[in-house]
Amino acid sequence: MKNPLKEWDDKKLSPFHIKTMLVAGAGTFVDGYDLTVGSLVLTIIEESQGINLESASEILFLSIILGNFLGAIIFGYLAKHGRKKFYGIDAMLMTIGAVMQAFADTPILLSVVRFLLGLGIGADYVLSPLVAAEYANKKDRGKLMAIAGGLMWNLGALLSVITVLVLSTFLPPDLLWRISLALGALPALIVIYARRKFPETPRYLLYIKGDLKSLNKYYDIKLTETPQSHINWSILLIPLILASGTWYLFDVAAYAGVFFGPNVIAESIGVNGIIFELIVLAIFAIPGNVISAFFVDRAGRKLLQTIGFLGMGVSIIAFAIIGSKLALPLFGIYGLMAQVGPGTIVGFWGVELFPTMIRGITNAITVMSGRLGVITTALLFPLIINSYGIQITLIVLGILSLIASALTLFLRETKDKSLDEFELLREKV
Repeated sequence: MKNPLKEWDDKKLSPFHIKTMLVAGAGTFVDGYDLTVGSLVLTIIEESQGINLESASEILFLSIILGNFLGAIIFGYLAKHGRKKFYGIDAMLMTIGAVMQAFADTPILLSVVRFLLGLGIGADYVLSPLVAAEYANKKDRGKLMAIAGGLMWNLGALLSVITVLVLSTFLPPDLLWRISLALGALPALIVIYARRKFPETPRYLLYIKGDLKSLNKYYDIKLTETPQSHINWSILLIPLILASGTWYLFDVAAYAGVFFGPNVIAESIGVNGIIFELIVLAIFAIPGNVISAFFVDRAGRKLLQTIGFLGMGVSIIAFAIIGSKLALPLFGIYGLMAQVGPGTIVGFWGVELFPTMIRGITNAITVMSGRLGVITTALLFPLIINSYGIQITLIVLGILSLIASALTLFLRETKDKSLDEFELLREKV
């Protein structure tokens, strides 16, 4: 049975595709808000809790990323028991975790609730791109995933910047960080409501549940048999390693800017941290997402990610060496190239290169690799910055980006390919 969902793949872009894209992207939006707002109030929490940069980094970032790691493992496994079934629990965890941050009176308690928030975000990192891809048609899958992923993440980050900027004009510091962190619960509540209204994805119904009746009911697809298949890990292992490796390297490089850009890097060039983040997001990162969404189904995933990593490496090394008046534009170009390429695309591979039966697991593995990169950043980069200075740190980030650019060349292009083509990699012959 070759490409049994061809009818669905060939459908034109419809309101259903747009709605599912927005629902998937809403969770990513919350993630962008929650991780970025932590970096914006980092110095305030240092003073409020009487801790140093390393401790604040562990409380705000390491705790949430460890939660991401565990959430990805759990929900990556559970995804084989239903995409829709667990596609609201993640948002519930995000809501509870965000609200409880406002009432955390000690560093330990703040770490605990940030870990809970991280569980929900980690789950959503697995589920959102997975369902976005499985709902999508073939022609527009890239742009739908790009908008639901990288663009929505940065829009959430931008909202966090605007929120802190506005609240800082009338709230005292101790209230500012609490309310800013807790407001991440509002978009998460919308996610819980919206996700209840969508049917199970067509590929889950066919390839895992074998429910041809529901496939016909919800998607008007009439089939008389269910494909029988097995998993061929010998074919899938190398793509999984490459996909995981590129995400790891991207998050090491990117989150150094996310976590320390608004304070350490901005301070080094004499720019207010919140204004610095606003400029980088609005002028560079979000336009990069838009460019990527426009070209990803035309130029392809490999080309954009390769160029993106290359641009990141060159610009951040130039930033480290030249500095001074060109510092902000060079760091902005770094953000632009990150979002044109890997910031938008790196999460595609764990979904698009693998069959439905194990898509939750493979996406979870790539997500965990990315989270491991963030943990590396949260633990090591404060030490590297303090020991060797910002210039050496940025050169290291540039070299890692160039390595990731080279690794991307070995990934298989998924542009214009049905997800069903990757089901064939596991069919019995």
